[in-house]
Amino acid sequence: MIELAPTELLTRRLRLRPPRRSDAAPLQEAIEETLDQLVPYLPWARPGHSRAETRRYLRASRIAWARRTAFEFVLEAPSSGAILGIASLHRVDWLRHCAGMGYWVRRSRFGQGLAVEAGEALLGHAFDALLLHRIEALVAPANKPSQRVVEKLGFTCEGLARDAELIGSNFVDHLQYSLLESDRLDGARTEA
Repeated sequence: MIELAPTELLTRRLRLRPPRRSDAAPLQEAIEETLDQLVPYLPWARPGHSRAETRRYLRASRIAWARRTAFEFVLEAPSSGAILGIASLHRVDWLRHCAGMGYWVRRSRFGQGLAVEAGEALLGHAFDALLLHRIEALVAPANKPSQRVVEKLGFTCEGLARDAELIGSNFVDHLQYSLLESDRLDGARTEA
């Protein structure tokens, strides 16, 4: 049976949990802290991102979870409850047993391996609980830190997807990465 109820995932340093209404203010704070790093790469990130937009995101996340089209997780520090970022499985395609994966970590926690740690938990959930077969990640060619994350997680770069996403008013290219369940079982993940 596929587990679809909102769930929590625990790692050594993180709790990944579904977003709550009460997350609006602390999530907005994390977004504002990191916004200049998010704007070039994420379609929803733009200067002046408001708390109302964050509340709409939280509501949309709960709806997507109920519809089984996306599973957004807040990255939370278990000891303090501080919000450290977001990790998600999105564009879930149950016929193809496939989903996209995304993540971001707040600026004050850059370089600590939290995106890789969250990614490992998310992939375990995707393959073991949701029984997905393929996880895809689209990464901007200029986003070297994100490329390192997916490579540490064992993803394979399949090539360049031209004009793959609208960011601001421009279509941008993305590197298309994928990880198959069999890659994970074969131990494709390289050590950091």
